[in-house]
Amino acid sequence: MFYKSDETKNIKIVPVNIEKYLTPLALAIWFMNDGSKLDNRAIIITNCFTNEEICFLCEVLKRKFNITATPNNNGKNKSFIIYIHVSSMLLFSKLIKPYMIPSLYYKLGNY
Repeated sequence: MFYKSDETKNIKIVPVNIEKYLTPLALAIWFMNDGSKLDNRAIIITNCFTNEEICFLCEVLKRKFNITATPNNNGKNKSFIIYIHVSSMLLFSKLIKPYMIPSLYYKLGNY
């Protein structure tokens, strides 16, 4: 579901039905693996996805969880990351923290 085949390789994609599978638990696992704090915000590294896919993920976060996030250029090989806005950090933290391993709480900063 997360890969499509090319002539020479498999390409990682965001499935169109990701909203169905993006639960608070899944979001926590994703953040524990690919997320970190940046000042008083959070970021999720999404280097393998296109800007269009990142925009779609940000829309899903807003629609499903009311989390405001935006895609940002990572500066590496035209890759993008997701910024979780300061205004959504408390909500984001409350949503995922119950599913996080305590040793990774530092990724949420003061939230």
